[in-house]
Amino acid sequence: MNSIKDETLAEFLDDFMHIEYRGKDHIIARQHYREVFNDLIPRYFENNNEVQEPLQSKQSESTGNGNIVIIGAGYGGLTAALRLEKYLRKDCRYKIHLIDKNPYHTIKTQLHEAAVRKEEVSIPLDRILRKKNISFHIGTVINIDIKHKQIEMDSKFIGYDFLVIAIGSKVNYYDIPGMEEHSLPLQTLQDADKIYNHISKICAQTASENDSMIRKNKLRFVIGGGGLSGVEFAGELADHTSACIKNYNVRNDELEIIIIEAADRLVPFMEPGYSQKIKEKLINKGVRVLTKTKIARRTKDEIVLADGKEIKTKNFIWTGGIRVSELLKNGGLETDQTGKVIVDEHLHAKSDNNIYVIGDSANAINPYTGKTVPAAAQFALQQGRVVAINIFSETTGRQKKKYYPKVTGEVVSLGKHLAIGWMALPLIKKVTFVGFLGRLLKAAIKEKHIFLLRKESRNWITY
Repeated sequence: MNSIKDETLAEFLDDFMHIEYRGKDHIIARQHYREVFNDLIPRYFENNNEVQEPLQSKQSESTGNGNIVIIGAGYGGLTAALRLEKYLRKDCRYKIHLIDKNPYHTIKTQLHEAAVRKEEVSIPLDRILRKKNISFHIGTVINIDIKHKQIEMDSKFIGYDFLVIAIGSKVNYYDIPGMEEHSLPLQTLQDADKIYNHISKICAQTASENDSMIRKNKLRFVIGGGGLSGVEFAGELADHTSACIKNYNVRNDELEIIIIEAADRLVPFMEPGYSQKIKEKLINKGVRVLTKTKIARRTKDEIVLADGKEIKTKNFIWTGGIRVSELLKNGGLETDQTGKVIVDEHLHAKSDNNIYVIGDSANAINPYTGKTVPAAAQFALQQGRVVAINIFSETTGRQKKKYYPKVTGEVVSLGKHLAIGWMALPLIKKVTFVGFLGRLLKAAIKEKHIFLLRKESRNWITY
């Protein structure tokens, strides 16, 4: 009977991994689910019909003796984990725990490429954490217990001496009626996969449609949000339409891409000159740009604007905003009006010096401008390094480092061969890149992140 159980479990895992992870050999994920299935499946192979034993209650992995727990394997969390492992490699007093709901690290700045061109933008964490003294836990954190210094996951508790919160952000629909039910968000790798499959399906369906009006409505793509994600997706999609035209006998005048932004210009965080150049380049690609335009309602077949105008479309991609997880406020941490945790100059949570918060979850203030540091990959990476130094300093009695954000550049991709942005160079305040050179800079930034991961982990990391 045990052999039957083992054989069935192996077969079930193969099918599950193929569906959930597209056939990739995610070692960490497989081990996690094997442990879960080992608890669940045996109940169905017992020789008797007696009452089944209840599932085990959540177990505590430790009570926090020397534990450093990092929630989130994004830019900031993964950087903090790798840097801390390097600092504390010879210190047996501390154990590093990294938690994420996925067994891979996503390069979120490239999600638009995955959504349109199916580019690989994820790296299995087992490749990054190989031979590292880091315990990886796959799962979702459902509670942070500040009083007892432990976090609660789906199946266990983990105590901590130091906690680093780097859980990123969620999609913000701003309570717009119908938005969540009838839009395709672009926030995760799963979102990108859904959008890619949707675009492919729409192009294929249109090929067999004879009614010109129906064809146009099917091929109208609307992007809600003219920030970085929306603009980059629009540029990528504009390039991709040529493939749709070629492969599915679609006429050029049947395709339409519209980007809607509530502010008075695209990518508002950039200087007005760059915003204007971005708008011009998108228009040249055939993208229709609507600024100072708010969406009032979304239905299955149309978008209703604040002025009452309607845009018919079944293809609506939402990139209009992000929000912080409710986990932070529910855990008792002091937050601002947006739900971000208020942190001090060392990135400590204001309400608890044993907790550090970085990335999208933190309301970190730029001491030079007095403004909140934007949610961007370059700042999350910087914060991850600062937190690693500060935790190491606390464990060795050294002086902690204050956080000073540094803007190294801003680059906006507008398709496979075009980008606009700037970069700070030694002795030169700012160098602007437009066109193909800008695209090379964007690619270089992506490869730099991979290079830094290789350097931090001392593993040869590939996609």
